[in-house]
Amino acid sequence: MKLPTWQDLIAHHCSIKTIHQPVLKSNPHFEESSTRRYNFATSLDSSSCRLVFLNGVLDNPDNKTLRRNGRFIWCKNLRYEGRNKFGMRQISFTVDKGKKRFLVSENNVLCVPSKSYVNNNRYFRTKEKTFKAFSSVFAYNNTLNMMRKKSRLQRGEFDELIKRDNPYKPGTLVAPRLGYFHPQSKNIAEAKTKFILNDEHPCGIILGPCHDNTDYSGREFYRVRFGDTTYERVHPVEMEIINEV
Repeated sequence: MKLPTWQDLIAHHCSIKTIHQPVLKSNPHFEESSTRRYNFATSLDSSSCRLVFLNGVLDNPDNKTLRRNGRFIWCKNLRYEGRNKFGMRQISFTVDKGKKRFLVSENNVLCVPSKSYVNNNRYFRTKEKTFKAFSSVFAYNNTLNMMRKKSRLQRGEFDELIKRDNPYKPGTLVAPRLGYFHPQSKNIAEAKTKFILNDEHPCGIILGPCHDNTDYSGREFYRVRFGDTTYERVHPVEMEIINEV
């Protein structure tokens, strides 16, 4: 697997709409959600939830209606569908009154709980914190409850299945995901000093879940060591798995 360079991660981050070097062009990794604000919901999310879908869902043409310029979609009838061929956990769901079931993997969906507020205004949030306010469908209790109701398993059995199928286990080798991972400012400064911006960024190893993960908000982060630096709060969508444990 070819790793992205430091410069690639900086220039192609999803919050940047236009790339200026070497020529002016649109950034194929741009995500409207990285510059949007999501307010608290006026209704609870016990039977439906607010989901935001990333560019990767378009790998399946059936999902083209899920991309709505970064706006969230109220989704219901969530069901766990096991792992795909890449080892990612999948969910299926319906939208509004439709009967069509959409299928997406966990690395292409963000969850915005009804009591959560997200503000990705560039004046308030740095690029490395773009995904820090988003939750995961496999960590937020309300979305898990929706999937439990659609499962034939007992609650304990279902929870154990979700945990067992989690690809982000300690010891897993990962790469920084182009367009989504942004190096810390201090590391970029060091890379500039050493003239290594055009070198490949080091791969990482997952050390374990972040110490301050909370079930209430469903925010799910991992401690990952990239080279000599340990990142304490890495969102799952910021990583690509190279070799799973």
